[in-house]
Amino acid sequence: MNILHDFRSRKYLQRILLSFMLVVAVLAAVSLLLNSSARSRVIGMQEDADRKLLTQINYNIENMNGIVTNQAVSMYNDEELIALKSGGDYRQSILKIGRLNRTVAASPYLHAAVFYNGAQRRFFSSINHDLASNEMLYGALQNYMKSSSVVPKLQLVPLDLDGSGTGIDVFAMFIYDGPSVGSVNDNLLILTVKPGWMLDNMKALNLVSERKNDLLFLADGSGRILLSTAGDLPEGLDARSELLPKIASSNPTLGSFPYDSGGQRYKVTYLNRATNNWQIVSLQNADEVLGSVRQMKWTEAVVLLSAVTFAVLLSVLFALRLYKPVGQLLSLVPESGRPAARAGDELTLIAANVTEMAGRLKGLEQERASQSNIAKSYHLRSLIGASESLDEAAFARLREQYGLDVSVGAPMRLALAQIDDLQGLAGRPGSRMESLLAFAVANVGQELLREFGSCEAAELKSGHLLFIVGAEPRELDRLGERFRELQETIRQYYRTSFTVTLTEPFSDYRAITPMYQQAVRHSGYRMILGRGSVIEPEQIRNNEEREALEIPQELERRLSEGLKSGRLEDAEQAVRSWRTTLSGFSAENTFSAVLHLTVTLSGTLGELNRNNLHPLPVNLQTVNRRILEKETLDEIEEALLEIVREVCGRGRSGREDKSRLLAETVKEIIDKHYADPDLNVQRIADMLKVSTIYLGQTFKTEEGQTVVDRINATRLARAKDYLEQQSLTVTEIMQKVGFGNESYFYRLFKKRYGATPKEYRLKSAIERST
Repeated sequence: MNILHDFRSRKYLQRILLSFMLVVAVLAAVSLLLNSSARSRVIGMQEDADRKLLTQINYNIENMNGIVTNQAVSMYNDEELIALKSGGDYRQSILKIGRLNRTVAASPYLHAAVFYNGAQRRFFSSINHDLASNEMLYGALQNYMKSSSVVPKLQLVPLDLDGSGTGIDVFAMFIYDGPSVGSVNDNLLILTVKPGWMLDNMKALNLVSERKNDLLFLADGSGRILLSTAGDLPEGLDARSELLPKIASSNPTLGSFPYDSGGQRYKVTYLNRATNNWQIVSLQNADEVLGSVRQMKWTEAVVLLSAVTFAVLLSVLFALRLYKPVGQLLSLVPESGRPAARAGDELTLIAANVTEMAGRLKGLEQERASQSNIAKSYHLRSLIGASESLDEAAFARLREQYGLDVSVGAPMRLALAQIDDLQGLAGRPGSRMESLLAFAVANVGQELLREFGSCEAAELKSGHLLFIVGAEPRELDRLGERFRELQETIRQYYRTSFTVTLTEPFSDYRAITPMYQQAVRHSGYRMILGRGSVIEPEQIRNNEEREALEIPQELERRLSEGLKSGRLEDAEQAVRSWRTTLSGFSAENTFSAVLHLTVTLSGTLGELNRNNLHPLPVNLQTVNRRILEKETLDEIEEALLEIVREVCGRGRSGREDKSRLLAETVKEIIDKHYADPDLNVQRIADMLKVSTIYLGQTFKTEEGQTVVDRINATRLARAKDYLEQQSLTVTEIMQKVGFGNESYFYRLFKKRYGATPKEYRLKSAIERST
């Protein structure tokens, strides 16, 4: 039970055994298929041999039939035998019998040669036959000719001479003149053939083909057995009523089929419709025919079973040998760790255990490395923040204990790296993007810079990395080039940039802290030099020397006036001049100037919003954020230009909306006050508190017609409605719509509608009545 339980639990061993068993099964199946194919080929070859045997027998019969036919024709047409065939003198006929005797003696097939002389009504025959009496032969021939309506010409006919019905004594071939006996004359030549030759030939072929126990027999078209190699047919075999009709009805001329009779199974091979329309049949005992095949089958089964058994034993042996190392490894897995991989096999269990152990070891290594890195990072930051207070012994101890790659007494430079666009990185998916970039810059940078000297990197605060680089003076002078290579590498792989601020070279480690403070202050020049720059001390020396600079009041005034007047070109030029001026400031003054400009811009936009009918599209609450969140002057300039374009664009749109509003108001006044005779341009201008010229020009531009044309059109349209719908007089209608001059009213109405008011009323009434 324990062995069975262990075997069931060891799935990997089961898989090995199953793999071997599958191979054995495949080989066994292939062997069976090959053996089955071999047996089929053996049976097929035997079938071909049977058919060839019957075909050879038929060929021999055809050959004999041809020879006898040629002899019959030759003898029947021989001039020497004319007296036998047609002579009336009996004595002359007797003299020719010797010719018949010589012909029969020379042929291995012929039994006798018989002439029937129709003129003498006599038979003349050779004496080379072993019959007791010629009269028996003559009687059999006469009986056959009398009983047959048609005597076959040149065809072998089986004859039973004694009439006993025990078999065929001879085969007779008749030849005569004309298409039938007596159609020309009564003369006949009959050659009789010994059936023993055919029988011996069939037996000889049986012996040659190693079929001495097979039964061969010959049957005619009526189903009568003519010849048989074994004499009588097997007991219980009804060939005439069952076997031969089945052969006659078979479709192929040459074929075989199994046949059961009398509790015995036979294999029947036949040639149907052979020479003289005979049937040649081979009857074989099925057990003897298939005996070799069955013996082969059992031999194959025994051999296959032995091979499979041996293969199974070898499979088990090989499986156990292959499984032995796995079993030894499995014994090393503690029982407590096995349930974790219960669903898998032994290898899965071992792999899971090894993975777990490797994970634990890796975790321990990472924990130890993390603790070491934390301690190293802490002391490196302490060195950067308080290097002036650290004596040489303490510094040497830090370098040795934590492996700080910082030079002693050799020239050094600090490089402060700032990741650009931290706000954009914070908006990307994944909160660890900033840490990942800082880690990448630190590692790639140390690998690059340590090729030329010592290098140590420390992450100090958000987005800030400090590199302490020690090398020969020549290499330190090329430090900017090395960091440009590093920037290109990070840009290529991480699609981001960082700005580097370099310090002056120094040799004493105590200068690390003041140099770091200087680098932090100089890093503010990223606003002027842009993202991804490498800030060298020489680049900012002029900016540093300009301690205090102020933005000219003229620039602020030009920007404010450009926004208020909507002159985009002036406002854009003021922004660009402001940008150029700030590029010469120090880092601190630059930031102060940006704050000052932001306050000025917010005040100007607020004033525009208070004095404008339509509010500006710019959100005043976000103007400061849009500017102050930028990191460089280029970005701040672009943001200012966007704000200026939005404000100036909206100013032009506001003026267009005001003109449209004025035109719509004028139309509303005309629609309400058209009946007032004093309504004119001046009166409308007074209502709207605008000049008549501004009103007229604005309305003409928006509507495409003058104010007077609009007043007259409105009055005439109302007059037309009154003429169509009411029975007021023309004068009453003229006064009702605001016209004071009748001739002027008539002239305008006719010009617009092509008829006077009276004519229009009459025409309208006629149209309504029809």
